[in-house]
Amino acid sequence: MSRLTDALRARFGEDIFRRMAIAAVLTVLLMGSVGIADPFYSPPEPQSVDTDAPPEQVALDALNATGTNDYRMDWITPCDDANVTRRGDGCVFLRYSVERSDREYAVANGEGYFGVGPDVYADEVSATFTDFPEAPDRSQSRALNLWADADRLDRSDLAATLSSDAVETTVSESNGTIRLRTDNDTVASRLLGSSENASAPPDSFDANVTVAVDAESGWLRSITIRTANGNETDWQRYRYDRWNDVSVERPAGTSRPILGWIFDAINREYRP
Repeated sequence: MSRLTDALRARFGEDIFRRMAIAAVLTVLLMGSVGIADPFYSPPEPQSVDTDAPPEQVALDALNATGTNDYRMDWITPCDDANVTRRGDGCVFLRYSVERSDREYAVANGEGYFGVGPDVYADEVSATFTDFPEAPDRSQSRALNLWADADRLDRSDLAATLSSDAVETTVSESNGTIRLRTDNDTVASRLLGSSENASAPPDSFDANVTVAVDAESGWLRSITIRTANGNETDWQRYRYDRWNDVSVERPAGTSRPILGWIFDAINREYRP
């Protein structure tokens, strides 16, 4: 090895190794900026759900399958507005497109909700904020570890919670749909955005959570939280569809941080 290094220094100069290192970094940065496919990354195997399992297990497996599959998720809230993206008996507040096979996701505001913040593109180490409210030149890329929040809900945590002895659940199956439900107020409060360590909800707070799963395919359909606080009632629903049929594109003019390539080189997220 010493003969090789001496030969390289003699042929190209004493600073050859420094120049080689700089060239390697520039090459990686160029690959990220022009969008060349990552040669290191090994995507996770899409997780299927065994629909022959007991209904409760199918529902729990469907929640966990969001960790390895591509999908779209709509955060739906009640509304009376006309100029909005409607779905079912509510309107789409935010729409998440999650491409786990390439570790990317995008968040778009529903029509009529530009005031909630910018549209977002993110991978496991970066975020790009665009079109806020309609200004394509206002895009900013920065290194952030956002991937764990790909669609706002931690379904693996919810699955573990619903399968614990501390949370009573009921399961039913009808019209091709499995429903797993709990009337636990604390679980509902956490899903509505409260911290895991937050104080217990007030005595007047009454809520339930229902997980709906397609019994034939095993795919998660929705998570619905219904609440009552005194005389006030409310609900929120997270609808899932387009399983393994989602494509997320990095916004034009943005590049991937070097940290993303390092994470892929060591296969950080999916290493056993």
